Amino acid sequence: MGVRRRGREYALQMLYAMDLTGYQPDEVFAGFNAIQDLNRDAFYYARRLVDGVHGNLEEIDAVLTRFAEHWKLHRMAAVDRNLLRLGIYELMFLKEIPFPIIINEALEIVKEFSDIEGTQFVNGILDAASREFRPEESCPRKASRKPAPAAPASPETKPSL
Repeated sequence: MGVRRRGREYALQMLYAMDLTGYQPDEVFAGFNAIQDLNRDAFYYARRLVDGVHGNLEEIDAVLTRFAEHWKLHRMAAVDRNLLRLGIYELMFLKEIPFPIIINEALEIVKEFSDIEGTQFVNGILDAASREFRPEESCPRKASRKPAPAAPASPETKPSL
């Protein structure tokens, strides 16, 4: 598993802990840092993600609320809610990461930490958000089409000479 993937998993776990306990990022980082077999590069990437989500939480939650029609944030599964926060943060602020990678990583992680409904839910919301925040990446490119040649006139419609 790559460093970024592991970092996203760590970030999800940290965001989940912060969401349920009310701890601040530094408190959660200290707890994670105490784990002996922690991948340090992944931890630093996770810290960047958690700081980004935490620093932009109000804006991210407003976007999440808008795209999660008929869902209140507090009614979402905590894992799904925090994975969506992470994905929306990446879509909005980490433009160097292509949106298909963000969505694919989120789907792989939600399969591991949530259930099938969570997979569909996360996919639908991140896909909709990608159309707003990455329209140049998410809209299918229209193939350059030449206009169809005019059909030859049938014998019945040929003008008489």
